[in-house]
Amino acid sequence: MKKSLKIFSKFLLAGMLIFVSFSTSAQELSVVESSSVNIEDFPEYVIITSQNTKLLGGIGISIDSKKSSYKKQLQELENILQNGKKLKVRNQTDLLNSMSKLGFEYLNAYVATATTSTDQDGISFGDNTYRVNMVFRKKESLRN
Repeated sequence: MKKSLKIFSKFLLAGMLIFVSFSTSAQELSVVESSSVNIEDFPEYVIITSQNTKLLGGIGISIDSKKSSYKKQLQELENILQNGKKLKVRNQTDLLNSMSKLGFEYLNAYVATATTSTDQDGISFGDNTYRVNMVFRKKESLRN
């Protein structure tokens, strides 16, 4: 009786392991991240503001789209650049390469703002935080 119970429990454990491996692989296969943008829908010039976010080891990306006739397209571009599972932009080098893949070329960059962290007594501590504006233009072959 004890021998058959041991065999049954081993069989049950093996069955559970197989079930877990099938359900795990099924989840991995079913998760698909996709997005697409049509470069023709974008304006010729795009300015992207990035800021080092040392807390998470990446950069914060924003595109001003307020009152723009390209608001929807610019918001979609911002979402794609911010989503770590799509283009995986973690620094400015990744941003430059991702924009090139999307059909833009880099033109220029300039400091948008610089801030210093201060405590309640006004004493400065830590590094300055810079927000950098990067100017991109559609590649010549993609312009209207």
